[in-house]
Order: sequence, then C-alpha cells, then structure tokens
Amino acid sequence: MKKLRKSLLSLCIVTAFYAIPFGASAEESVVKVSSVDEISAAMIKAQPGDTIVMRNGVWKDAAIVMEGAGKQNKPITLRAETPGQVVLSGASTLNIGGSYLVVDGLVFKDGGDIDDSGVIEFRVGDHEATHSRLTNVQMLDYNPLSNEKNTKWVGLYGSYNRVDHSYFKGKKNIGATMVVWREQAGEQHHVIDHNHFAGRPILHDDSGQVISNEAETLRIGTSTYSLSDSYTTVENNLFENNDGEIEMISVKSGKNVIRGNTFLNNAATVTLRHGNGTHIENNFFFANGKANAGAIRVIGEDHVIANNYISGIVGSNTTRGAIVLTNGIPNSDLNKYFQVKNVLITHNTLVNNDNNIIVGDKKSGTNTLAPVDTIIANNVVQASGNAKLPLIKVIDDSAALTYEGNFMYGAELGIGPVAGITQQNPQLALAEDGLYRAGEESPIINALKNGAYSVKEDMDGQPRPQGNRDAGADEVSKTPIRNKPLQPSDVGPEWLNASE
Repeated sequence: MKKLRKSLLSLCIVTAFYAIPFGASAEESVVKVSSVDEISAAMIKAQPGDTIVMRNGVWKDAAIVMEGAGKQNKPITLRAETPGQVVLSGASTLNIGGSYLVVDGLVFKDGGDIDDSGVIEFRVGDHEATHSRLTNVQMLDYNPLSNEKNTKWVGLYGSYNRVDHSYFKGKKNIGATMVVWREQAGEQHHVIDHNHFAGRPILHDDSGQVISNEAETLRIGTSTYSLSDSYTTVENNLFENNDGEIEMISVKSGKNVIRGNTFLNNAATVTLRHGNGTHIENNFFFANGKANAGAIRVIGEDHVIANNYISGIVGSNTTRGAIVLTNGIPNSDLNKYFQVKNVLITHNTLVNNDNNIIVGDKKSGTNTLAPVDTIIANNVVQASGNAKLPLIKVIDDSAALTYEGNFMYGAELGIGPVAGITQQNPQLALAEDGLYRAGEESPIINALKNGAYSVKEDMDGQPRPQGNRDAGADEVSKTPIRNKPLQPSDVGPEWLNASE
C-alpha cells in the first residue's frame, strides 16, 4: 500500500493550476467589430493586451476564428460589447488557436446544422490553444435538427486552458457536451470550474428510441490514450438534471481531479471508465430519489475517493449505486474494463440511499476479475429507513477488500462481521444547512486515530485534527466552512446571475 499512501499525499497536485494567469491586463487597444471578416482582420493586427469587441446583436452562421499570441498577464481578448447581448445562432462556430487568448460574454442559442463536429474548439486546424480561456458564455439548446447528428459543444485541445463561469443547458443530440480531447499522450492541465451544466435529457434517436452511448455531459480523454495522464481538474461546478446516459462525467485518462462539485438530480454517474490515479473528493451528490441516479462508478487502478457526501440513491440497478466497484476483463482491450486495483475509499458519508456500496458489478464469463487491494476505510453509511438492499452488495465474493474504521447501519450488512465495520447507529441528524451531520452523542465523533488513510481536511474544507478524528466526510468543527453545496447563483456567467 505504499503506492496508495503516496497517492494520498498527491491530493494537492492541482493547487498550482490557478497560477495560470488569466487576469486581464491594461488594454493597449480596443477595436469594435461587426462581422467575422472584421474579427479576422483585427486578429491579424492584434498585439498582447489588445481587446476586440463584438457589437451587440444576433450573429447568424458566424464562423469565428480567433488565432493569435498574447502574453502572460497580457492576453488578447474577444468579448461581447455587452455580456449576454452578442448572440451566435444558426451554424455559428468558434475556434481558438494560439496562446493567452480569452473569449468572454457570448451567447449561443437557436442552433442549426453545424458542419464540423464541434461548436467551440480550442484549436484552429492543427494549431491548438494553450493558456487560453472561455468564460461567461451561455449555450442554450444549441442543437441540430436531427438528434442523430454528432456534435460537441466544447472541445478542449492543447494544454493549460480554462473553461469557467459558463452555462450549458439543453443539449439533446448525440455527442458529449464537453470533451477534453487527447490526440497524443501528453499532460494537459486544463481547468473546468464554476460552470452550470444543466438539463441534458435522455438521448433518443429521431424515431424516439433510446441511445445508450455518446451522451456524456463531460468526457476527459478517449480510450486510445487512456493509460496516459491528462491532469485535468474539474472543480466547483454544478451538474443538474443530466440524464443523457449512464456516464455523466466519463473519465478516460489518468491523474485527473474531480473536486468540490455538486451533483443534483442526475440519472447518471461519475464514471472512472479508463485510466488510473484520479481523485474524486469533496463532492456533494443529491439524487433525491430520482430513477436511475447513481454517484461514483470505479474501474481501473490507484484512484482515491474521499470526503464525498452521497444521498438519495434508490432502486436496485447494480450499476448505479453510491459507490460501485466494477469487475474487470483479463488482458483488457483499451476500450473494455480494467480490473479495480489499489483504490482507496475513505471518509465518505452515504446517507439515505437504497444502493450504497456494490462490489463486482458486471461480473460475467468475460468480466471475471473482481476488485483487489482496495481499502474501504473511515466511511459512514446510514441507510434509508425502508432500505431493502444490503449496505454492501457483493456480486463477486472473490473480491479482496480491506475494511477499517467504518460505521454502517440501517439495513443488512451484506457480508459477514469484520473488525473494520462497526454496525452501530451513527446518529446522523439533519443540520440547518440541510446536510446530515453527527449529532452530539454520535459514536463517530473522535472514533478514529490518525493512520495511513488520513486526509487533512473534511468535505467542508475544514481541517481534521492531528489527534482523534471523526469517521465520515464531516469533521465536527467550528472553523469556517470553505466548501459547500453549490447553488445556481454560485456558478455560471456573472452577467447572468447579476440579471436574475
């Protein structure tokens, strides 16, 4: 487990990402434009620090190309004259290629047929973007006439790019809403933060039949380069009512961080589909009894799942539980299922779920490799009052799991008694903020000693003490809360929130 402990120490691997200097500097010149040709002409002359302002109005079928070279702290900026009042419609597209470029305040709606597969792409031909930013953008129902036409709304290429404070709602055709493309095995270090991803319905073809694939809200990578590391960070986003397919976030690369997000009423899961070493931490999952909802689905090696709060998952679907460990295939192809190995699941709180922990999903004559060398430690599981499913549903009993410091209560355990699970009521009570937290007499308070599976903070971003610690995602503390469930006003375009 030395490798796993090292993985814990790497929880801070993405803290340096915000050193990327996206802030605007003093403008050297401002050019107002009224057409695509004028944008192209302005970009040819643009120097670091310059700003190109798109005049208010509807820009129909506008193929905008922003290609240039800004500098650190002096980006070239393309922005709306008034945020939210420059509307791109029809077959409009945006391509960003170069370095230190910023696009700010645009709206995409009333879409038509897009010739290319991407509406917004961080590349111009083979010229990919680096250190560039898409911010304060709104995309509403920007769909082609046919659901069977495959388009993506945002395609991230290159490295060190950021998509933030944007609103993506109503995509209904084939193709992920946002894709981090990996066309070679290099590190990318993208940041996707403070966005609102909403209203992605179940994918249907034009005849009304359900299509079960190619409807992710966010995909990070592809199978081809899935065993290489992307280092993409997805944090402080709100995902709401995304039902397109089972994989709401599909991780197909390594060393990514999914942190501080809120997942509300999604009939889908965060799926570690391919790749290794991803961290899922400090997220809030609220299913509220929605059919086919899930939370975290695990495939592959060296992942860390810590400090997550998961509630309201119902039903008996073995693929859509709170935490699902999937069986692997021997000598798996890149696009199939790798065995779950060396995964740490620690300090999570699972409350009022019917489906909690599932071990060995997809077991079959093909998927014969059960999870191994995996630790389930310091978690709290308090099942719903009428739960009929076991707290741990074991589909493959050949799994090699280690339990330590867990409290589980409210239904049949599902496995024989083990020293690492205390079957005692954790006495979680509904707090003023709407979350279930330890009551004054809760046995989970100060129940743990520091050990190999310690994490430094809890789900609220409050520090955990060096001495006795609490089980579950929440550490009882009087220090300020820095991480909390997100509301629509916490994310999305600043101009949109200001107008509401």
